Amino acid sequence: MSEDIFDAIIVGAGLAGSVAALVLAREGAQVLVIERGNSAGAKNVTGGRLYAHSLERIIPGFADQAPIERMITHEKLAFMTEKGAMTMDYCNGEDAAASQVSYSVVGSIFEGWLMEQAEEAGAQLITGIRVDNVVQRDGKVVGVEADGDILEAKVVILADGVNSLLAEKLGMAKRVEASHVAVGVKELIEMPKSVIEDRFQVPVSYTHLTLPPTCRVFVSGV
Repeated sequence: MSEDIFDAIIVGAGLAGSVAALVLAREGAQVLVIERGNSAGAKNVTGGRLYAHSLERIIPGFADQAPIERMITHEKLAFMTEKGAMTMDYCNGEDAAASQVSYSVVGSIFEGWLMEQAEEAGAQLITGIRVDNVVQRDGKVVGVEADGDILEAKVVILADGVNSLLAEKLGMAKRVEASHVAVGVKELIEMPKSVIEDRFQVPVSYTHLTLPPTCRVFVSGV
């Protein structure tokens, strides 16, 4: 058993876990983040698009320093049938308020940067460790069991994803039924920035095309 009692232990170093760690560490809390993957965001899957409104309140102007790909300024939404399609075209000017825009990101890279901000604020991160159980004593959560060790904390935050096995063990969440799950396939195709701008006619920004329910087109420049 560890002799240290943390103010908070956070399970998972994805977007939610990293932001929670950052906010708590800024307030002077002793925070430990435990990530099963080898790095922050390594086990996560992202749709590739980040809406700025929430993060902008926590890190104002984050896009100026974060590893984003492009601002999304032009969006098309197509409703398709076997016989035709209806497309809605939406443009969001580059002069829009920072809280109203969205960006294309590579999840693992962006989440790694976000966790770095939390560490700079004082949070601690350990990777490659799986949390097996939440430890309870006298009806209260007092820590976690990870890799055979008991780590104690005043608060435990489960940020281990939508299918949290720990939340299931605590009775806080039900196992997702197979009939409610869809399998998606994502392919990343890297192209030079100039090729993207020429092919998609986006000289300074980025177009997002959605063809529900089967296809999304994301393009990221280098």
